[in-house]
Amino acid sequence: MKPGELEERIYELVGYMITSGRNLLDETPAYGPFRLVDAVSRLTAILEEGGLASPRLLRLREAIERGKYSVMESQEALREFLEGLVYIYVEQLEATEGGDG
Repeated sequence: MKPGELEERIYELVGYMITSGRNLLDETPAYGPFRLVDAVSRLTAILEEGGLASPRLLRLREAIERGKYSVMESQEALREFLEGLVYIYVEQLEATEGGDG
């Protein structure tokens, strides 16, 4: 990916995040967590296209893509999905730091 392309993709993501922030003022509260994890997925996709995504980021994105629409199911399904992402993140962080956490 060329530097100009990378900047353009990141600028689009920034636009998504800014407009999401504005729209959240009028949307159901459950959309906030959805938009945050969707932004992580989008950022990881940009990094992957640029050859910069690590395996741990790709694993998180896979988990996000599998479960991000749980926002449509129920509050409990969304909570379980988000807690699962936190566990994946912490496991990977501990593995990176040698398991001392």
